[in-house]
Amino acid sequence: MYRVEIPLDNLQQAAINRRQKLDEDRKKRIFDPKTRVFGIDVTALDEQLRIKNQIKEFDRERDASYHQYSNYTNQILSLMDDQTAQARRSHLQKINAFRATKQTPSQSRDFDLVDPHALLKDLPARTGDDDPRCGVSGLQKFEGEDLGVSSRDREQKEQMRTWVQKQLWEKNQRLEEEAASKRAYEEYQRDVGLRAHTLEQAMRSAKRDQNKSDNEFNQYLAAYKKHREAEDRERTLQQNMQEILSSVNGVFLTEKPNVTDIKGGHKIRVDLFKGITQEQKMEALRIQAYQREENERKREAARSEEARYALHEAAKNRALLLLEREKDRKAKEIAVQIRDQNARKAVDDRKRQTYIDKVLYTNPPTDAYHKQFNTTSR
Repeated sequence: MYRVEIPLDNLQQAAINRRQKLDEDRKKRIFDPKTRVFGIDVTALDEQLRIKNQIKEFDRERDASYHQYSNYTNQILSLMDDQTAQARRSHLQKINAFRATKQTPSQSRDFDLVDPHALLKDLPARTGDDDPRCGVSGLQKFEGEDLGVSSRDREQKEQMRTWVQKQLWEKNQRLEEEAASKRAYEEYQRDVGLRAHTLEQAMRSAKRDQNKSDNEFNQYLAAYKKHREAEDRERTLQQNMQEILSSVNGVFLTEKPNVTDIKGGHKIRVDLFKGITQEQKMEALRIQAYQREENERKREAARSEEARYALHEAAKNRALLLLEREKDRKAKEIAVQIRDQNARKAVDDRKRQTYIDKVLYTNPPTDAYHKQFNTTSR
């Protein structure tokens, strides 16, 4: 890198402009009451800085992802371009090789018209007395003495026949190549269609076999389900019949005598006894009466407790009401005192303002006095 010399005047002017700009910015900060009084919200600025950094980080990651994807795409495109260029070069090489071997200038039909060595290859002006090129002026060949017309016509016909055969051969070769290409394409299409048809038949056969096996399995499941449900109904019916027979013929419903006694004692078989004894009934009545009395005592105690709590609440509410009235009375007294103090202060302020306006400051300031402020930031 070469060093660029900057004129000194431009550097000084740039420094002066920079200092003037800084001074103008400082004036805006100092003379702005909002910035000077309230200051700057550091928390909000930190939050804005954090959000800005997050956005920058997100943009950086996104740009990195885009850059990585762009590099990957560029690599793929470069590889495809290289392959295309290689294929084009190979095709051009084949074309050039064909032209070099099969399409040389000397092999064209009209090469004799543009052959640079035609004069070297041409015959001399006269080869003999029978030279057909000799004209009338040479007095070597007269009208009607064209002795080489037969050989010339024969050579021209032979040359024309050669050209026609060559054109026919080229045309046949081109047709054969096109037919071979068409046959190869048709065979390829036939092979692809045959493979697709075979694959489709195999898929249909597999699907048909799968459906057949699924239907057989579903039929087996349905038959098994019907058989199981029939067995369940038969078993349930037998159980119900057995239960009915047991209930009808059992000793519990028939109420046979002496089935509740155990060896003539006072014990009872609870599995055959439908009621309770007289002693158990009296004991149950006694316990119920005791429970009613206990519940009544609890309700009486609860009513007493509620009454005591109500009296306590009433006393507390009366005390709170008295305290609230006392607080309102003191607040009114304080308000009266503040109103009197404000009235006295207002009188004193009016007297002080009158003294300042009519006694202390009798000369009003001019515009020159106000213009000397806010002229610089220093």
